[in-house]
Amino acid sequence: MPQPHCIPDSERHPTVISSWMKVLLVALADQGCNADLLLQQSGLTPEQLADPDARLPLDATTRLWQLSVQALEDETLGLWVPCYSNQNTFHALGYAFMASTTLLEALQRVARFNPMVSDAARVGLENRGDTVVLSWEAVTPEHGPSLEAMEAILSLILRSSRKIKGRDFAPLSVALMRKRCADETPFREFFRSPIHFGAPRYEMVFDRADLEQPLEWGNENLARSSDRVIEDYLKQLERDSVATRLRNLLVRDMPGGTLGHEHYARELGMSVRSLQRKLSAEDTSFNQLLNETRCELACSYLSRKPRPSLTEIAFLLGFSDTSSFSRAFHRWTGVAPGAYAP
Repeated sequence: MPQPHCIPDSERHPTVISSWMKVLLVALADQGCNADLLLQQSGLTPEQLADPDARLPLDATTRLWQLSVQALEDETLGLWVPCYSNQNTFHALGYAFMASTTLLEALQRVARFNPMVSDAARVGLENRGDTVVLSWEAVTPEHGPSLEAMEAILSLILRSSRKIKGRDFAPLSVALMRKRCADETPFREFFRSPIHFGAPRYEMVFDRADLEQPLEWGNENLARSSDRVIEDYLKQLERDSVATRLRNLLVRDMPGGTLGHEHYARELGMSVRSLQRKLSAEDTSFNQLLNETRCELACSYLSRKPRPSLTEIAFLLGFSDTSSFSRAFHRWTGVAPGAYAP
């Protein structure tokens, strides 16, 4: 039997589910930040976040976290952003976690279904005698996740655990990749356990007996039903991943000018022929995806009030001049950009 083709980590381009970034934007807006501006500076667009199931390029989400830290001047950002999340943030995974019959079972779901949230880190759950270790290691550290993004994940898991185990629940110890900071108090007060700063990976260590205690509100049928929803989502994600990942790369590169088939095939870890074949299987092609993405974004920009100039829109879509953009827009829609009415 032929072995599956494995993409080297250096060629991987991980993604993050858009609903997680919406939590960050809501938090920023509530703190008085210009969330839309930070989103634009990160290279992301509102259109990318419109679909709660959309996948966003990890490097762009990392920039958004970094810009957010700078705007708020707060390195503890990751600890409190999850306050703005809810059980729907990670769709069925949130329900499966809360319906688990033990906290160990809930953490097993975190490790098993992590790709639903992001494929940016490898998640492990290891039994070590009387303890259980939940760990994260970045797949492509050069692209992220940021320190704050990972700390937000740890914070969310611990907050969710406290909802079902009680507010005093705490890990035995925590390991963070962040180096020691000026004020460690917020971190120690939140985790309520010894913290190892400057660690090679993220870890939370728990008492195994504590995790194995039955949960009063556990519902095995609901948890397994949610598992099936997640499994279906991951299967669909696998089928749709090439077109989705390519579209995200095109959006990322548009302001500087998109590149050719060969470049994006390399970025996606495959040959040009393989890329064409996979796109064809999804009833699309490179040029069709590029044009559809440009048209969608153009219509969105033209719908804004105040409307950006045609020169600005042409630049954002990677056109060399407004004439080229205008001709392309007329070809896509049958009307000139100036006559477009949403």
